[in-house]
Amino acid sequence: MTSILLFDDIQEELDQIKAELNNILRNSTEVVDFSPNSQPSGGESYDQYVSDWIEELAKTKDVGLIACDKELGRYRTLPGFSATPVSAVAQQKGIPFCQYSRQAGDEERDFANYNRLQRWSSEEITLEGIEPKSWAGQIAALFQGFQTIRNEYQQGLVARTPAAALATILGRADEESRISLFGSGGQGFLIETLAFYDPEAPDKHLVTKRMPRVLGNWLYLSILRFPGIVLNEVAAASYLNINETDFANPAVQALFQDAKYKGPFWELGPWWWRSLLDQNLDEAESDDGKEIAAKHDIEVAECLDPDNGARSGFYCMLTRKPVSLENSRGGISWFPAGADLARIRKDKFDEITALVGMY
Repeated sequence: MTSILLFDDIQEELDQIKAELNNILRNSTEVVDFSPNSQPSGGESYDQYVSDWIEELAKTKDVGLIACDKELGRYRTLPGFSATPVSAVAQQKGIPFCQYSRQAGDEERDFANYNRLQRWSSEEITLEGIEPKSWAGQIAALFQGFQTIRNEYQQGLVARTPAAALATILGRADEESRISLFGSGGQGFLIETLAFYDPEAPDKHLVTKRMPRVLGNWLYLSILRFPGIVLNEVAAASYLNINETDFANPAVQALFQDAKYKGPFWELGPWWWRSLLDQNLDEAESDDGKEIAAKHDIEVAECLDPDNGARSGFYCMLTRKPVSLENSRGGISWFPAGADLARIRKDKFDEITALVGMY
């Protein structure tokens, strides 16, 4: 049985997350909590201490995901402890990792969001919200997603390129070339594997073990995050020219149900395949989603940029709102190359780049 390993130094919070995870996963997965009973030996770093602890655990447990509170200063035997060494060890061992925080985040601040987006190829998965119940749902979805990737990858995909493997796992072999673009410009996900590559033993090297983590991070932090191949709800509404509020109507979304993304991490969505939305438009002989809705006697408003009244069509990565071509900047050097619908609203772009002096 594959396990989830939790690092949380507040017992009440830990118990809440474990109980909720057991409820969601129907006790099919063991949830193990990190319990340091001793201090590091003289001169031993926290990285080494955590690594040794996990090595000992691995003798009896198969850890499929590590979930970690960012603030870990309350462990009695580990003063000044934090998520940093845990993250480093997870990367070194090729174990999927996510983190959360009890403190209200600054994800709504444009500058903080801008900095975080720039690090997309080396960032750790960070959960939304500040409530244990919410974290548990996300942890369960991440665990199941990584397990799906791991199981699929081990079934004959080892010798394939990462893009080909991920395309096959997603059931979209025709998207391989587009998926490969989402790794270019920032190869952090793939660079992680290079230190473990052994050309003399391609079927046995440690890349095989860690590739599910790499593919999962690549999928979640790049492909699902930056609209291009797969579109989140706001980006899909903008692309289809349907007002955000109207697109949230289940009757409207039902018109595009067959384009829904159902791959790993789908519970953290929703998302839609862009190519399948295009197929919907072609089959309906319609110019946009508003026209498709009208053919089904459903009235929806257009998705317009509030600043200039133009049709949106694109998605601002900072405001997380629809934006028009004329009112936004694209071709951002650090965006994944395939994310052609991802842009930044002009005033936000000018404001932040003037502050940091970079493009």
